[in-house]
Amino acid sequence: MPRRLILYFQQKQFCTLNDQFRKIASIHNNGKVNQLILVVSDVHLGYQESNRRDFLNFLEEVCKPLGLDDHLVLLGDILDFWRRNNVTVAIENQLIFKTLESLKSKVHYIVGNHDYTLITLRLPTSQFFDVRKTLRLEDNDIPYNFIHGYQLEALAIFEPLTIEEYESLCISLCQRTGDFIGDILSVLWDTLHLSFKKGDKRQKTIRAITEAPESRRDMHKVDQLARSSVRGLFLGLSRNERLVFGHTHRPFIEEDVANTGSWVADAKIQNTYLKIEDGKMELKTFKKKK
Repeated sequence: MPRRLILYFQQKQFCTLNDQFRKIASIHNNGKVNQLILVVSDVHLGYQESNRRDFLNFLEEVCKPLGLDDHLVLLGDILDFWRRNNVTVAIENQLIFKTLESLKSKVHYIVGNHDYTLITLRLPTSQFFDVRKTLRLEDNDIPYNFIHGYQLEALAIFEPLTIEEYESLCISLCQRTGDFIGDILSVLWDTLHLSFKKGDKRQKTIRAITEAPESRRDMHKVDQLARSSVRGLFLGLSRNERLVFGHTHRPFIEEDVANTGSWVADAKIQNTYLKIEDGKMELKTFKKKK
């Protein structure tokens, strides 16, 4: 029998056994079905430094075995519409979408700043995944709030911009291609009619919106807000709700907050994702194929 067919039947058998074990475990857990939540962000498909092949292997090897009660959370910037034509990027990644569609698990897409226009498409519920800005899930009676993280950046760095103004700006940036996006200050004027006087120190901060997180020196402010006890005031979190976000390309994990990292070649730490099971969070790395 060809090796490809052998691998196919082995995977199908593994998925079936995996589902059976979960059902048995639920009987011994007061009827609660054990679920697994996987969270991944910032793949930036369409960007030349995206680890696209690694991400496809991740979907095939790690996500294909997920069961009907499991969740895959795509935490934003999976696609990158800031650098190139949106339709071209989508067509180039048809295989990614087909693979996502083939998964048995629930798939959620949380928009990021680089793929924010997806929220405006109003996809039917049967189309690949549900698209939203935030997501709340529970695991082992522990609530989790999932956001991309641009909200934290808007709050911590880009004042006087509001989150809503930042989102409007993201739509404009997704629609501008060619010589990247030009002067960000002119985009601000075109989109929000915001302007800054000459010498205003905020100009430098605002221009940083288009810079890669790896080159930014102010992203620690995002992490600082995410780790703080006052984050709930700005994000509307409940008292015991854990926060999961991406955006900064700086993966970390603590008791009640985690950052999922990124899948781009210019990041110091690459191909990280979060696993949530039995009320525990674990930051994992998908190893590159040689």
